[in-house]
Amino acid sequence: MTNKEIANILLQIAKIMELSGKEKDRFRIVAYEKASQAVESYGEDLADVYKRGGKEKIMEIEGIGESIAEKIEELIKTGKLKYFEELKKEVPKSEVEFLQIPGIGPKTAVVIAEKLKAKDIDDLEKKLKSGAADKLFKEKTKANILRGIEILRRMEGRLLLTEAMPIAEEVVAYLKKVPGVERVDPVGSLRRWKETVGDVDLVASANPPAGGPKKVIEAFVKFPKTSNIITQGETKATIIHKDGVQLDLEILPKEKYGSLLQHFTGSKEHNVALRTYAVGKKYSVSEHGIKNPQGKLITCATEEEVYKTLGMDYIEPELREDRGEIQAALQHQLPKLVELKDIKGDLHFHSNWSDGSDKIEDIAKAALRAGGRSGPEAQKLGYEYVAIADHSPGLGVAQGLKISDFDEREKEIEEARKSCPKIKILNSVEVNIKADGSLDLPDEFLAKLDVVTASIHSSFFQSQEQITKRLLLACANPHVDIIGHPSGRLLGRREAYDVDWEKLFQAAAKTKTALEINAFPDRLDLKDSLCQAAQKQGVKFVICTDSHRLEHLDLMRFGVAVARRGWLEKEDIWNTKGYEELLEWLER
Repeated sequence: MTNKEIANILLQIAKIMELSGKEKDRFRIVAYEKASQAVESYGEDLADVYKRGGKEKIMEIEGIGESIAEKIEELIKTGKLKYFEELKKEVPKSEVEFLQIPGIGPKTAVVIAEKLKAKDIDDLEKKLKSGAADKLFKEKTKANILRGIEILRRMEGRLLLTEAMPIAEEVVAYLKKVPGVERVDPVGSLRRWKETVGDVDLVASANPPAGGPKKVIEAFVKFPKTSNIITQGETKATIIHKDGVQLDLEILPKEKYGSLLQHFTGSKEHNVALRTYAVGKKYSVSEHGIKNPQGKLITCATEEEVYKTLGMDYIEPELREDRGEIQAALQHQLPKLVELKDIKGDLHFHSNWSDGSDKIEDIAKAALRAGGRSGPEAQKLGYEYVAIADHSPGLGVAQGLKISDFDEREKEIEEARKSCPKIKILNSVEVNIKADGSLDLPDEFLAKLDVVTASIHSSFFQSQEQITKRLLLACANPHVDIIGHPSGRLLGRREAYDVDWEKLFQAAAKTKTALEINAFPDRLDLKDSLCQAAQKQGVKFVICTDSHRLEHLDLMRFGVAVARRGWLEKEDIWNTKGYEELLEWLER
């Protein structure tokens, strides 16, 4: 059983406990919710952890106590959980189904099942649209439920980028060890680092003397984490990964690899625009090559050759969305995109003082050691600084800190600074922007901190005017340095709130307040198109992981991918600066 499956069962247990009226047992509900989050974000398969050290090793994971560890043990050993099966009998199946809809809580799920008598989500949608629910729900509530159903359906069959990429990278690493394999690449939306993807598509080229395509396909279907082989041919195959993800591999001719890689990477809109431009110049572009005006087919072994043949600079995969990249490539005006190696520090890390898992000293050591970078250079390149940005008091569910708690935490920061002198540890906070636009910590306290990130964590469905006013007030506060996860979206769970982006971008640029690109898996917020629009207004950014565990440092690359898709360069991002230059901005 995968981590994702275990996490889902633990979360369902928490939801069913709420549905069955066990609100008085709030402590246990929260325990299951936290355990679910811990399991889903854990960097190693729990089955492997269990093999190494049994239940006791599972209990070493922050947020998992003995009772939940026993249930995880049962799931790993049998694939089932007796407690879960018994618990499900306490509530109607439909109520559990309604809880899948973003924005639906236990009380609303019960009303839908018992009073509206909806049988399932399809029936609920019909009743909402027919007017059958008019006496139960206000128009705004009905609209929110329908929007939640739309979000749920939009995510069906899709994976978060942060789920799909590690699977693809593992398969790519496996295939590169197969004799005769010369190149392997993910393609499609995954190679463009889109926030969600469908199936994982891969292409490869193989050297015939070493066995050719057939041998590579044979190796592919024997990938150790294959649960099912769907198709297997001479040059193509489809398998199902044990995590339920479909993987497609196609072996491409070496001499046409560049043209085919460019074609399969897409996007459709980019490829159409590229071909339209080519036709205007009497060229014809296809996946097999480029026909020049004389009708000769030019095959391209690399993507660079494809763009060069058409008189363009090479266009990075992340930019291929038909947002002006072809014209920029022709005019040699493409941005020099920010890279992971440019990042000098992380300004958003939660410690165990609020809802994080780790001590400040351990966070500092991890940031110094690897700095979120992956690959062989990881241990050589550390961050210069890290900000401990625990929650403020208004976010009780995340164990937000009172002022006295921050004072105590500062003592631990000072101790960590002494034990880790090679990295700068910044005293920070993620302060709440309340419904009226005020912050839930006083200015005189915020003035003492090194970095202040202000974020909205409540009242998401206010009008555009109200939401925008809250964000503008935060920008105007002289102590606020960063607006955290500016749109508030949660991929597959919550839509972005309604903001007048033009006004926010103007205010952020004027006050030199950075907008955060939050690298956490279900956020990836600010989205790429808004990054591009904000940059044109002179806005600066920070890329942060919003880490709650040491392993989350590795999420930085996904935030960098969002920035790259948003056409951002190193100079657009404050945490590409060294510590002294960062201080100049913070002291602005």
